[in-house]
Amino acid sequence: MRRLFPLALLLGLALAQIGRPVEAFQKALGPLPPGAKVEVEAKGGRLLSATYRGPENASFLARFLEKGTGMPFGQAFLDWYAKNKEALKGKRLTLNLGEDFLLELYPSPFQARLLPRSVPESAFGQDRLVLGQKGPFFRVFSDFQCPYCQRLAREVLPALKARAREGELRLSYRHFPLTEIHPEALPAAHASECAQEQGAFWPYHDLLMAGRLGDYLGLARALGLDGEAFARCLQSPEVRKRVEEERALALRLGLRGTPTVFAGPYKVPNPFDLAQVLDYLELAR
Repeated sequence: MRRLFPLALLLGLALAQIGRPVEAFQKALGPLPPGAKVEVEAKGGRLLSATYRGPENASFLARFLEKGTGMPFGQAFLDWYAKNKEALKGKRLTLNLGEDFLLELYPSPFQARLLPRSVPESAFGQDRLVLGQKGPFFRVFSDFQCPYCQRLAREVLPALKARAREGELRLSYRHFPLTEIHPEALPAAHASECAQEQGAFWPYHDLLMAGRLGDYLGLARALGLDGEAFARCLQSPEVRKRVEEERALALRLGLRGTPTVFAGPYKVPNPFDLAQVLDYLELAR
């Protein structure tokens, strides 16, 4: 795949139409160029992907991208297209739109398909640190020392935990310690696994995400866990291996930072936007 736009463009994030009711996208798109049509793929009445078929029209495609993603990709696309138009004739391409969307371009007859980035759920392997019994998986690849992960834990996860307890979804924590920049990330992840050994992962998770890093045995005792068993677990190479295997998985999936979040197979563009998270969870049902 080719990368089309840099991550800096994500700073202008707005509410994406993908995941929202199809009618909202169709209304936002406005009139089509002569001889063109736009076909949509929906799940549960929500936009999953959109395909433009018709004459090559860069200005309309710029609007198509912005209305479909809710992001300011338009001018960057126009600049890219102007530089590459002649070299692209007759070629089929898949382009990255930032980290969260793909654009597939097909020649003869011309068409452009916009869709969210996704990963087959089988690629995630076994989910172990799960809250909830049924519903789509909401997988959070996270790092206990990451301030943005701590923000997600404060601002979004409480609402999702409540829904998980009500049977609407399954909340899955996946370790992705950024050991290059966070020295406490790996020890904290290891300690959380030791809390899991005593059935207390999520309470321990909440203490860690509140910034209480370092005194891992003290946190366990504060939760009433068996201190001796916890201390032995902290020395376990098998437990450390579990965390390292999860980090290796995140790297194989091409994840670049934390938190990275998936609703079912779909990567969620803005995990801090609860409304968008719930939209993507609806797609994942």
